[in-house]
Amino acid sequence: MEAFWQKVAKGRVRRLLMLDYDGTLSPFVAERLKAYPYPGLPGILERILDSSKNRVVIISGRNALEVKELLGLNVPVEIWGGHGMERLLPSGRLVQVPVSRESEKVFHQVEEWADHEGLSRSLEEKHGSMAFHVRGMGKSRAARLLEEATEFFKEVSSGSDLKVNAFDGGVELRTRGVDKGRVVRELLEDFDKNCACSYYGDDLTDEDAFSALDGSGVSFLVRKKFRQTNADVWIIPPDELKECLARYIL
Repeated sequence: MEAFWQKVAKGRVRRLLMLDYDGTLSPFVAERLKAYPYPGLPGILERILDSSKNRVVIISGRNALEVKELLGLNVPVEIWGGHGMERLLPSGRLVQVPVSRESEKVFHQVEEWADHEGLSRSLEEKHGSMAFHVRGMGKSRAARLLEEATEFFKEVSSGSDLKVNAFDGGVELRTRGVDKGRVVRELLEDFDKNCACSYYGDDLTDEDAFSALDGSGVSFLVRKKFRQTNADVWIIPPDELKECLARYIL
């Protein structure tokens, strides 16, 4: 680790800083649209972005514009949303991967199911995916609904280009082949081995990114409780996260 931080500290070294949003830059909350970043983090990120040597990229399962609004930075930042289905450039241009008609039909079936079961508030519609959240529910109810949602998602997506993926606090229907690891690999193409590349994430969906970074940088598991992971380092938010990010301010 010390070798990595020494590389980060070198003025001539380019740095690629990749960050998940929910659970990493912000604590988990039951109301998804109130998941604001930890106090002080936006200011740290803005100072990191002040340096042309730093490229900061947010990689989230949320829609990119939603992340931008929640993050509330006073400077532009690159955001990949929907696990890579869309990309918000610092210029403000939003680029989206087209969603197939077949997938749209499946998503419509999911919406009808959630409406019929009175679970629409637990459903998050995103570009290229649908997520069902159980965070904030009682333990037994959450387990039952998560099992029901998972089985229904598998049923309606059978034979389609969609895949069922679990995450911390829910289950998601997502386009096959789309994940954070793919985003990381694409970003790494612009950097050589002499650059300081890192990824910070907390969820099961971040494991693809940790694996993709293997050998090309350092991956950080950002969680208050440790779990088995492919990440190189475990840090506890928000204090240890802030301490790490402050080291990119040069």
